[in-house]
Amino acid sequence: MYNNYIIYGASIAIGSSLLQLFFPWWIVVFPCFLLGLLKQKKNNFFPIFSTGFISIGLLWGVYAAMIQIYTGSELSHRVAEMFQLPSNDFIGIISAMIGGFTGGLSALCGALIKWASVDLKPVEKSSTPSE
Repeated sequence: MYNNYIIYGASIAIGSSLLQLFFPWWIVVFPCFLLGLLKQKKNNFFPIFSTGFISIGLLWGVYAAMIQIYTGSELSHRVAEMFQLPSNDFIGIISAMIGGFTGGLSALCGALIKWASVDLKPVEKSSTPSE
């Protein structure tokens, strides 16, 4: 069961990384939302949230690490000074957390929309009049 979530997470990370080459940062919302919308089967929402959180969090963490390595930590050092952070590494951690919460909450929104639309049942009226 959890192997499927690993495959879903890898496809989200690959799809989001390709989409981020051409679109703004918030494009990661759409693959995660589709995961939640298409793969939600039960009322257990934690695996959907954690798949979106981990896949986008790792993606953005790797992006932040690559930028820090290629720029010689100059950009992250300036941003860390601006926000008065003790180390440059906090910039990568903060960006990974922001990306993780964005991916996790969008996957959760997709799952909740599917849950709300599928589980609706009409209310039956009773045949006896109430007094």
